[in-house]
Amino acid sequence: MPTPRIPQTAATLDLTGLTGPVSLREVNEFYRRTEVPVGRRWWSVALTIAVFLAAEAIFLKVMMPAFRLDAALSDAVYGGFLVFTGLYALVLGAIIWRNAARPARIFRTARANHLAYSDRGAVGLQLPGSVMASTDAFVVTTDVLSGGAPDNGLPRFTAATLAPQIAGTRRRHGIAAIALDRQTPHIVLENRRARVLRTTGRRFRGQQRLSLEGDFDRTFTLFCPRGYETDALYIFTPDLMALMIDLASDCEAELLDGWLVLYSGRPWRLSTARGFTRLISLVDLVGRKMRTRTELYRDEHADAGTAIAIPGRRLRARPSWGAVASTIVPAAFIALGLVSMILNLF
Repeated sequence: MPTPRIPQTAATLDLTGLTGPVSLREVNEFYRRTEVPVGRRWWSVALTIAVFLAAEAIFLKVMMPAFRLDAALSDAVYGGFLVFTGLYALVLGAIIWRNAARPARIFRTARANHLAYSDRGAVGLQLPGSVMASTDAFVVTTDVLSGGAPDNGLPRFTAATLAPQIAGTRRRHGIAAIALDRQTPHIVLENRRARVLRTTGRRFRGQQRLSLEGDFDRTFTLFCPRGYETDALYIFTPDLMALMIDLASDCEAELLDGWLVLYSGRPWRLSTARGFTRLISLVDLVGRKMRTRTELYRDEHADAGTAIAIPGRRLRARPSWGAVASTIVPAAFIALGLVSMILNLF
């Protein structure tokens, strides 16, 4: 397989901020500029843990006489507890500082490359895409990175990691929304490796599936509205698909409302040089190629003054088996209950 070409923008990234020590001043500057709530700042977390550990030590000291141990053994037990607590506090302190230094490193790297970064998405952060529109969508966004021309020559974009509504119920995914110059039909490129859309219950009717040339069907499945097959192949050309295989083999793509939305099967790893470069490469190469393919697009089905005709604005979805089961099973129990009540009346 040929080595992926590194775009000029990614090749000239300043990634020195991801390495080296982080000072307390840099952490505090990150807190101030991104308005991190007091409850999430490192010293607040450390103080809470310190108070809890101190309360445990005082409680044990007060309760020691109840164990009726001799003085030497009592002092040994209490001393061992204090040693263990001190070691535990050191470990927790190291973890707290590591968690504080990580976003500070990403923040200074983003600033060096004229990008904006926040470790947690703002309340009400709006991102396009079917995943975000789902009623069962991820509601927490972390590692939000945004920017674009004219600051650094990149297409205008916002990227983030999507976290589940209930921690531990679903793996995290990455999303990158790249602005286009033209409206396009709603087209989805599903990926058998990522399956982000499927994990959120998004299913599209099989009649809208379009076969791709070559071996691309082994990885991707393309969906487009009926009557827009030629338009989809005009946009998703073999060279664009080859670029997706090369750089985004674990990503899904969605075109809607003037956006290209990329979904990654894994969260963005912005704290590493490789992960930071990969995201910028996707935005630069795939985003720029998509903008080139769509900059002259015109919907021939649309009336004058309308960018996209109504049939092309959204793919027709079908319910998932989970949604069907969650509706049918309760309905069946309700029906059986009603029948039982009626029979008991006669």
